[in-house]
Amino acid sequence: MNFKKYGSTHRSMFHGLAGGVAFQTSYFASGELLCFCHLEKTAHGVVFRRTVKNNSKEEVLLKELLLTVGDISFGENAEPAEDYYYTNENARLFCTLTLPVDFDRAFPENPANAVFPIATSRKWTDVDILSDRICSCPYQQFPAILFSNYKTKRGLIFGSLSQDIFFHNYRARHVGGGLVVEVYSSFNGIDARVLSPSEELSDELFLGETDRADDINDIFSPYAEELRLRIKGAGGGNVNRHTLIWDSWNDGIYRDVSEEMLLEEARAVKRLFPSVEWFQLDDGYSANAEKNVDLFAHGLGVPYDKEGIDKEKFPNGLKHYADEVKKIGLRPAIWVGGLCPANSLIFREKPQWFLDLSYRIKDTSPLDPSVKEAREYMLHAFDTFIKEYGFEGIKLDFWTYAFEDKHDLLREKHKSAHEWREWFMKALRERLGENGFVTTGCDISMGNPFVGRYFNNYRYGLDVGSGKWENVKTVMFWTVAMLSTHTGDLFIPNSDSIGMLHGLSDEDFDFWVNFQIITRTLVEISGRFSRVDENDRRLARLRVATKYLNCGEDVFFAQYDYRKNGEQLPRIVWINSAFDAPDRTFKTVALFNADEEPKEISFENREIGLFGEHEYEDVWTGERWTARSLRVQLPRHGSRLFKVKR
Repeated sequence: MNFKKYGSTHRSMFHGLAGGVAFQTSYFASGELLCFCHLEKTAHGVVFRRTVKNNSKEEVLLKELLLTVGDISFGENAEPAEDYYYTNENARLFCTLTLPVDFDRAFPENPANAVFPIATSRKWTDVDILSDRICSCPYQQFPAILFSNYKTKRGLIFGSLSQDIFFHNYRARHVGGGLVVEVYSSFNGIDARVLSPSEELSDELFLGETDRADDINDIFSPYAEELRLRIKGAGGGNVNRHTLIWDSWNDGIYRDVSEEMLLEEARAVKRLFPSVEWFQLDDGYSANAEKNVDLFAHGLGVPYDKEGIDKEKFPNGLKHYADEVKKIGLRPAIWVGGLCPANSLIFREKPQWFLDLSYRIKDTSPLDPSVKEAREYMLHAFDTFIKEYGFEGIKLDFWTYAFEDKHDLLREKHKSAHEWREWFMKALRERLGENGFVTTGCDISMGNPFVGRYFNNYRYGLDVGSGKWENVKTVMFWTVAMLSTHTGDLFIPNSDSIGMLHGLSDEDFDFWVNFQIITRTLVEISGRFSRVDENDRRLARLRVATKYLNCGEDVFFAQYDYRKNGEQLPRIVWINSAFDAPDRTFKTVALFNADEEPKEISFENREIGLFGEHEYEDVWTGERWTARSLRVQLPRHGSRLFKVKR
């Protein structure tokens, strides 16, 4: 085979958007490649469609495609130095929501960055994944980016409308005072993709404008509306929306599980929490688990070894255990980790099935989906968990490493890692059916709705039960980034499992309960509830908090300037619905003080979409009053939750 490697096969320069033009079509040829482009104006913005075809009789290597949008300005008073971009990966990578366009993101320690009044931190990210490409991290970020200026409300939005083959990433720079954005259509998992003779690849991108770029509640509205016309799937259904998952990992249980213990908890959960539908066994069922404490979790490789289940914990096997859970009236689910430790049988016997990710993680590896035998085993493993054992839900952890990495990892180059991701997600969904659930875990997901076509909820938060207040604050900050997308109807956000949380003080516990209630991210619950006094105050609050669920509902923030530097935490959060029963309540609002000093928080009714006087009722104390505004003194780590009535 003769290969010819292409860099950017097609460049187009669009000065502004389509204006009054309904559509624009272009056709380009570049050696062996043909490129067909179509620009169409829709109700929400402009859709850019592109198809590239190998017009030769030989295979061709394609690296990536490039679209350049230039001469962008946000108004006469908008100085180019004040141009910035917002994407929700910023929160995870840099611990701030916006970054100036000219900030050196690949090397934050660059002395040239000192001119920007901004502080960044990489405490939650791997240094190895940073690059100058925006939206190129492996954390499955929401696939849209806003460019704007700190002195204006005008903004330009780019967003993916397809991820079946490519993923979009960006470079931005100033040229002659104008902003130039380079939009790359790249491949995950391979350095370049093989195009067979006559093979075509298609790509689709959204370009939109907004006059509310300053409003955290309205950043991506045009893109989200266009997206809703195209994405339908598991995350938009009712599974996990109004019922809970109990899981065995959090709240201090971890790998200390057994059939006897789990069934005892299942009976307690069934009695105490009517909203719990799913009963999830987490890590710890593998015979390798206890040997593997210092290495890594083990799940997907367990069915390879017929002796892979811990017989002391599950003497009758996992099918018997799952059947017993069903008899109690709950639906059994299981955690499956996508990495196989170096000391596992499958890794030792079939090393050729695995990717080498040692640059980032040690002593454990993901299966290579481009290897036919590895794919066949992956299907066998899920058939074992779902069809043989009878589990009806999957928490899929540590699975993204094979599908989201930007390095040249896959052995076979005829498909990108995103194409294999599509195969993998579809195969798993076919086995579970539309009424089963998939929770996606690490790498911590950040709300990609294309994953939501097949998976139901995405876990993006840290464990908070250890008592680390910094973890609570971090999850609060990440929650703002997740909810700013306003796409919980497409993919349900899951902030963290809640339980008795003995590592937190009562005040901190109340804070976290109120936060999960108001953000509609309460998807999981955990803990040894069979051992809790039924009159326990925390248990009583959990039972109230989990009684009325509407996970993924739209959530709004008041008095929140997302353009401020650093990890700004929300103080006023509200939803357009009843917290509990559909009586006279038509809004719910929560107030938070995450600081170490007391704080007064006040707002007027109009800031949460109300006019005139309304009645406020504290959910926990029953205190009531009628007012046009609210002023509350909160202690350190204090919070209040109110029902608002006419």
